[in-house]
Amino acid sequence: MKKILFIFLAFGLTIGSQAQFKALMQKKANVIAPMQKNQNIDLPVVGELPGNGYVSNKNILADPVSSVTRYDLQTNSSNQRRIYLFPDGTVGTTVTWSQQDASWTDRGTAYNYFDGTSFGPLPTSRVEQEKTGWPEYHPFGQNGELIIAHESTFNGPLVMNTRQVKGNGSWTEKLLPALPATIPVMMWPRVVTNGPDHTNIHVIALTGPSSNGGIPYNGMNGAIVYSRSLDGGATFSDWIQLPGMTSSEYKAFTADIYSFAEPKGDTLAFTVGDSWQDQFLMKSTDNGTTWTKTIIYKSPYNLGGNSPDWFYCPDGTMSVALDNQGIAHVVFGLQQDSFSYYAPYYRPYTQGIVYWSETMPELREDLDPDSLFANGQYVAWIKDTMVFYPSLGVSLQTFYTSLTSNPELVIDNDNRVFLVWAGVTSLVDWYDRMLRHIFGRDGYITPSGAVYWHNDTLVDLTSDWVQYHYAECMYPSASPTTDNSVYILFQKDEYAGSYVKLINSYNGPPPSDNFITLLQWQKPDWPTMGVVKQPEKPLLSVSQNFPNPVSGATTINVYHQNPGTLTLEVTNLTGQNILHMEKTNVLPGVNQFTVDGSNLPPGVYFYTVIMEGEKITKKMVVQ
Repeated sequence: MKKILFIFLAFGLTIGSQAQFKALMQKKANVIAPMQKNQNIDLPVVGELPGNGYVSNKNILADPVSSVTRYDLQTNSSNQRRIYLFPDGTVGTTVTWSQQDASWTDRGTAYNYFDGTSFGPLPTSRVEQEKTGWPEYHPFGQNGELIIAHESTFNGPLVMNTRQVKGNGSWTEKLLPALPATIPVMMWPRVVTNGPDHTNIHVIALTGPSSNGGIPYNGMNGAIVYSRSLDGGATFSDWIQLPGMTSSEYKAFTADIYSFAEPKGDTLAFTVGDSWQDQFLMKSTDNGTTWTKTIIYKSPYNLGGNSPDWFYCPDGTMSVALDNQGIAHVVFGLQQDSFSYYAPYYRPYTQGIVYWSETMPELREDLDPDSLFANGQYVAWIKDTMVFYPSLGVSLQTFYTSLTSNPELVIDNDNRVFLVWAGVTSLVDWYDRMLRHIFGRDGYITPSGAVYWHNDTLVDLTSDWVQYHYAECMYPSASPTTDNSVYILFQKDEYAGSYVKLINSYNGPPPSDNFITLLQWQKPDWPTMGVVKQPEKPLLSVSQNFPNPVSGATTINVYHQNPGTLTLEVTNLTGQNILHMEKTNVLPGVNQFTVDGSNLPPGVYFYTVIMEGEKITKKMVVQ
């Protein structure tokens, strides 16, 4: 009834070929492993889904819609650049668009222009002359714009459209030079522009794997290749495989497992990674002439092999940004995978966003969440812990990535950092499947080159009840440029999951209108970099007990910066002290308390961790 009432109220206020998936070791073929409720660090009270303190509640017209598409798969893994804020406050946006529910013969780039107040009319046709997908959008020329997408005929190169005046005029279309005729398919591009008036164009793309009409290239069934134009797109260099990205190091790459940073002068950077290969950084300081590779996470499965056990790994969604000193900062989703009986498996109930910068060493191979958290590198997680304890009949609609996925990292001119991602909530759609929302966290670059993340600032940027309570919010794409706000474009509809991705699945969502929505995240009112200081007292963080609710033993993780004595006290609702535990002479890092709840009567209890005068209290439930 409440959903029907909501839809009725909102009705008058709102505008009301098979997809290309990963080819080799792709997750669409994975068997989903049974639910594994993984550890949660520094979470709030069970079931809490806090409102966003930085985005005020607003009427349903406040977040404008740039386009409406029936094609709801915007990426296989990492996001394209689909939005750009220009210095005059205007915004250009793109999306993979179609008005069909099958075949998608009209598919292509829908473009719309925000003049600082409103968008133009909703698009009714694509930019390109032919069927395309996966558009990348960037500034080009003195006041123009550029879109590069891939053709969808399984035999074409990349398609470039440009125009001299943003938001106005006709587009000029050109096909980018292809690889030799024996390699006909080029797909899933990532692009940046830089140089005089953004007339240098840098492109990475994937040679089509055999499952998408391509053939192996230099021994790889899917190779990442690079090309550039230094004359405004008049000519492009030959496509090349960069050193360290060949068949000597990797068996194959798959769709959308790479992301480009916004350039800083002649400094370029992109990151690559997935569950079954390294996460690494490629960086050039001479505008793409030479490149240096840095391993972020070393995978033992780059050239194949079976995984006998579950292991933590990147989920294939990632983002990279350069700060004002040209240091690269990388984030990626964290999940668990396994490979046995000739099929890859993954655990859908794993979560976390991992952070790394060039000032840090290579990550440990085990990617242990506790160690990452202790090192300040586990930076985002599920806010709503009821996700891990769904009610009877409630289920998770999978995207074959982490519960916290599709991160976007933005660093502004003051070296302030903004992290955006899609995270699962316990809110449900018409089929009682859990919906995703868009979340954010912020921080700043310290003098050492790493990020200091503000505590307790994980916020649901789509918390407005009227607009988003019964909405799936997915595929966030953030402009690399900001003003007083961070500009985020995302897809909103009323069903969890992707119709296109799960079209052959028995439990996929039905087709529907998907509203491509512009959200402005007003920057939190923190002091500037020169004023903010590191906390003088030791940092104390306490996890939500796991599992919760409790029927037997439950674990509480405590992270602290200084050595000392840790105390745990458990009380009931009347304040009666039920349990007292103490650990003396503990070293900095993560320490654990284990509480036996089997002897406690069912009910609500509170546990308090004390260290050097600091106290943190949280709630646990005993079944």
